[in-house]
Amino acid sequence: MHRTMEVSGGRVLDERVPIRGWLVVYLVALGGLAAHGLELTIASLIIGADPSLAGLTSFVPAPALAFYVVSNGLLIVYTVLLFVLMFRRKRIAIAHNVVFNVLSVGFLVGWHVFHMKSTVGVAIDMVPNIVMAGYVLTSKRVRRTLRR
Repeated sequence: MHRTMEVSGGRVLDERVPIRGWLVVYLVALGGLAAHGLELTIASLIIGADPSLAGLTSFVPAPALAFYVVSNGLLIVYTVLLFVLMFRRKRIAIAHNVVFNVLSVGFLVGWHVFHMKSTVGVAIDMVPNIVMAGYVLTSKRVRRTLRR
């Protein structure tokens, strides 16, 4: 439920600023990253069980696979939390979005350490997180929309 305020002339206006513009693009990108992470997690579990499906001859080390699955799972759950906070227009969503993007970059580096991602792959995959964190920190629309 949302609050309203009355203005002169008997008109009632909604205090909430709608989610629109680049913020919608941000939410779509965030959802796309979560869906992609879920797909990769499922694929990694399938390939971990039968490496020959991907043309591999050996199993992925269990610690590396566990780190990958758990870290992707955390990012997916965190994405759901971000959607809840943003649709409820919570101001704390700004800080959580920054933490999410920093955590994503940290996991990318961790996947590189476990030899699950190349240096070029990590560099390319960091770009959306850096852009998204910058947008959330600098956008006036985000600050106007996430007010409670």
